[in-house]
Amino acid sequence: MSEFEFIAALTLIFVVAAALLLLATHYSLPTVPFYLLAGVAVGLFVDEGQLLDLAQWGIAFLVFAFAVELDPLEGGGLRRDSTIVSVVQLLVTGLIMYGVGLGIGLDGLNALYFTLAATLSSSLVALSLLERRIRLRSLHERMAESIHFVEDVVAIGTILLLSAFVYTEGSLLALATGVALIGAALLFRQFLFDRFVTAAESDVEILMLTGVSLIIGFIALAELVGVSIVVGAFAAGLAVASEYPHDVEMVDAIGYLEDFFTPIFFITLGALVSIPTVETLGIGALLLFAVFVLNPMVTYLVLRWREYDSRTATLTGYNLDQVSEFALIIAIEALVAGLLVPELFDAIVLAAIVTMFGSTVTERYAEAGFQRLVELDVFESDTERVRERSQVRDGLEDHVIVTGYDREGQQVVEACESIDQSYVVLESDPTREEAVKDHCENYVLGDVMTTSTWTVANAEEAGLIVGTVARESWAEQILALDIDADIMVRAVDVESGADLLEQGALFVAIPDELAAERLKNQVEAVLTGEVSREELREQGEERLERAVEYGPSDVQRLR
Repeated sequence: MSEFEFIAALTLIFVVAAALLLLATHYSLPTVPFYLLAGVAVGLFVDEGQLLDLAQWGIAFLVFAFAVELDPLEGGGLRRDSTIVSVVQLLVTGLIMYGVGLGIGLDGLNALYFTLAATLSSSLVALSLLERRIRLRSLHERMAESIHFVEDVVAIGTILLLSAFVYTEGSLLALATGVALIGAALLFRQFLFDRFVTAAESDVEILMLTGVSLIIGFIALAELVGVSIVVGAFAAGLAVASEYPHDVEMVDAIGYLEDFFTPIFFITLGALVSIPTVETLGIGALLLFAVFVLNPMVTYLVLRWREYDSRTATLTGYNLDQVSEFALIIAIEALVAGLLVPELFDAIVLAAIVTMFGSTVTERYAEAGFQRLVELDVFESDTERVRERSQVRDGLEDHVIVTGYDREGQQVVEACESIDQSYVVLESDPTREEAVKDHCENYVLGDVMTTSTWTVANAEEAGLIVGTVARESWAEQILALDIDADIMVRAVDVESGADLLEQGALFVAIPDELAAERLKNQVEAVLTGEVSREELREQGEERLERAVEYGPSDVQRLR
């Protein structure tokens, strides 16, 4: 592709994207479908070779951004269960779909490509639909993220194996160098990254340049040794430590890169659509069945076998209902190498677009759909399972229910204990379960969004409910409870706060407003002599020490 063609293609992509994005923003609609629609228009003017190049680079940079934000396999129990779910789902769906691929006349290699498209799900799409700017709290979100991580590792391994044994005729050099790239990234993460960020004093510009240098450097190494650029991008993302607060700083720094390459990926994907043949439609229908029905069903059954509740099992399954970006990069590389039949490539692209459209729908309506199924008695009650994992004193009444044992939740618990007020902590974060068991007299290890959790917490007899997370869906669920308790929640902005007050909240805490009010009071106290400068400094140091002790708050991440 010439420089002029490259610039012209990018210009067209962003002009069309901007026009449709205005429409999406005006009506508060998901942006992904509009990017895909923009791609259909762009595809009329840009040839396929240019689109394939742009798609690969778009995927590579987004894989890097995802790997930077990734907090892999957090929590021992979650790590074990997500690995089990991933392996079983890949094996069951993979064996079934490989047999289907052979049955419809594909050769062994093309049946493998067909199987990869059917089994691997898109971490980029799914995690962009989750509330990524809030530290993931719901159990099904954490489970989905962990499953995506396992699947992405499998995908990277598959790409390396294809590079070693398919594209280079049995050379182990590509496999060894790919593994070496990932190993080098992990070593950099373990021993150098934190020191570098500390030396840079968390300067956003330096961090952004670091991120760009890492991805370009690792991609250049991948190109040099003949490995897919996606492997280099994933390794570059792994080189970045995900420990607080450096994860927030780096996400803030590379956020602009993510915003730039997101439309490139989705628009080029939409532009790759061609008029489907009957054969393409048939293969695409089989892929859609695997993604929308088979994968969620297998995931649900395995999670229920692992004794997870119906809601977690169902919503986790429907966070896996997309064709993976890794399957797309594998298909593109196979098409360029002349190994993939065009009808299968078109079917994979078509299925990817349909499933990415579908994900925006399931993400928006999955919760309501599940609640409707519960009302129809499709799912049995999980109350007894939640009760077995919890500890609530018999006869507890007029107590405070605290939804989360994060920094704010711990402070509420301290306030309750200081005046001998009984309380119950609700916690669904697997990484906090041990802390809750060690420090809380009464607790429920369950999801705020499920009725069984509130039943075990004896919410009908509670005097006050405190929502510690600025998450609208949680606040609305609490306010929808048919109970007499007063309710205090948090909101991300003034508009959401006003809505929650109208729905019946006693008090809505808005972090920015509270911070501004606190600053105003502190300034007045210093000016009037109510507090000395030395006392104010001591208070500030104490707050910082407590913040470090409690760890990160579950509030919106910076961009």
